[in-house]
Amino acid sequence: MRLGSAAAAIAAALTMLAAPATAVADPAPVMPTGVVLDVVDGDTVRVLDAVRGDVTVRILGIDTPEMKKPGHTMGCWGPEATDFARATLQGQPVAVIGDPTQDAFDRYGRTLAYVVRPDGFNYSIEAARVGAAKSYVFDNRPVSRAGEIAEAERQARDGGAGLWGALCSGNTDSHPIAAPAPAPAPVPSGGAAYYKNCTAARAAGAAPIYVGEPGYRSKLDRDNDGVACE
Repeated sequence: MRLGSAAAAIAAALTMLAAPATAVADPAPVMPTGVVLDVVDGDTVRVLDAVRGDVTVRILGIDTPEMKKPGHTMGCWGPEATDFARATLQGQPVAVIGDPTQDAFDRYGRTLAYVVRPDGFNYSIEAARVGAAKSYVFDNRPVSRAGEIAEAERQARDGGAGLWGALCSGNTDSHPIAAPAPAPAPVPSGGAAYYKNCTAARAAGAAPIYVGEPGYRSKLDRDNDGVACE
C-alpha cells in the first residue's frame, strides 16, 4: 500500500470497533495511530502507521514460540499464538507505543513497541494472559509494563492456559533440524571394494582382480593387461 493512501486507509479502519477476544480489566483507552496490515507471528506484526509509515513491529515484553526460524523446528503452540494475534489484531486500529526503557529498533530494523487497541487492549499483556506468549526480558532490561505482563503470565500458568497446558507444558523451545547425512565418498573404479595394494588384495582373497571387478585399479595392474595383482 502506498504511503500516500495511508491516511485514508487508517481513517477507514478507525471507524471499526475492535471487539476484545478476552476480558480486559479496566483498560485505558488510547488514540489509535495506525492499522494492523498483517500478522507475521505471535509477537510480530506489520502496521501502517500515520507517523512511521509501513513498519514491522516486534511487540515488546513478550516472546511467542518460533514459527519460521530457519533450520529449526516449529515451537509448540506457535500456530495457536499466531492465530490469537490474527484474531485480536488483524485489520484492527491500534496505537504503536514505544517504551523509554527500550531501543526504538532491534538489530533486524523492526520497530520495538507495544501494540494497543483503542479500547485499551494491550496485546503484550493479553497474549500472556491467555497463554499465547511468555513474558520476555531482553538484555536484562525489563520493559516498563513487565510487572503486568508477568502477572498475566502467572494467571495463565496457574490455570494451565494455552502453552502452559498439557500439550506444551510450557516447553515451547524450537530445536535445530539435524543436518542431512553427508554423501558417501566416491567409490573407486572397479566397485565398492578397495585394496591399498596387492598384499591387501591377496590377504582378502581377492587376487587376481580382473578389470571391471570390485577393487580393480590400474595402479594395481602393473602390465596393464586388465588383470591386477596377478
